[in-house]
Amino acid sequence: GNFVLETSEGFNDYMYEVGVSYLTRKIACGLYPTAKNEQDNSGDITLSTGSTFKSGSLTFQLDTPFQETTADGRSVTTTATLRGNELIKNQVGQGSALTSIETRQFENGKMTLIHTLPSRSAIRSVRVYKRTD
Repeated sequence: GNFVLETSEGFNDYMYEVGVSYLTRKIACGLYPTAKNEQDNSGDITLSTGSTFKSGSLTFQLDTPFQETTADGRSVTTTATLRGNELIKNQVGQGSALTSIETRQFENGKMTLIHTLPSRSAIRSVRVYKRTD
């Protein structure tokens, strides 16, 4: 489905912890990006995001580790799993990169994207998107 950002809490703090520059954080926090989530017949899942600042797309299979460069530039080994109405991406940092967890919860026409850092339990970004289709 297609979604657009509605509310965002804690995103600046999360980006700070993963090393995003001040200027980029300020720009990113002022945007209302779109998100598109798709799954094809072969099981490939594609997550796409778009804004006037930065856009990107990622295609993967559930339960199969893959190499990912996150939007903030970290190199991670990601494994995505489906648990009920949640799509969870466990992103294990390589080298000095932090490990993070991205959880997408789908409920009542909304997608809640939650970013957490296992090594910094106080850091939590919650971004709520509303469905547009």
